[in-house]
Amino acid sequence: MNHFGKLAFMVLVLAGLNSTAAADDSTESGKKIFQRRCQTCHGVTGPADSVMGPSLVGIIGRKSGSGDSGVHSRAAVEAGTVWTRSSLRRYLYDPGREMSGTIMNAQVRDAKELDDLLNFLETLR
Repeated sequence: MNHFGKLAFMVLVLAGLNSTAAADDSTESGKKIFQRRCQTCHGVTGPADSVMGPSLVGIIGRKSGSGDSGVHSRAAVEAGTVWTRSSLRRYLYDPGREMSGTIMNAQVRDAKELDDLLNFLETLR
């Protein structure tokens, strides 16, 4: 590998390390947002820790209104939405508009907070 190739390789490695650090910071920020705005109703360790709403463990890829814990609105059960990053983004931004009849009224309107929260939710498995 010539000098230019080695330099290009190092730039790619450093860029990858930097993006991992940024993702970790974003996930930690998302955890704090969750604790401040969501934890009152939703758990993140399993079905037994949910106070009111469903546990959010494994939320990505799960169908709305399903799960073994918490209260699910009739709207969520009937919608049958598969929770993806995109569908959660729309729902969390404005739950009532996205799913008429939902019982969740918390909104996350700030784009950065929403991204960070979604990054955190993706870690819940």
